[in-house]
Amino acid sequence: MITPAFDLDTATPAGLEAWLVERVGEYLPDLTEPIDTDRELGEYGLDSIAVVAFAADVEERLGIALDPTAIWDYPTVAQLAKHLTAELGERRPQAA
Repeated sequence: MITPAFDLDTATPAGLEAWLVERVGEYLPDLTEPIDTDRELGEYGLDSIAVVAFAADVEERLGIALDPTAIWDYPTVAQLAKHLTAELGERRPQAA
């Protein structure tokens, strides 16, 4: 299993979304406009090579496996953040 780079108990959907926006921006250095969390990432020119690298970043940061196709299945930052939040919630230990 991949070890997360931050405490998942302190992660919030808004914090995750902000981090995703920051990471997407790293792959779009020529982008001059803010990333709209409801706009499809493909519209920004994020290509398949960048998507694979981006998925690896998410895996490393969150400590979960993420198939790069999930980024096309959840094509906006908002949709991806919601999906990842659900995935993380499933992996958190349940209170007894």
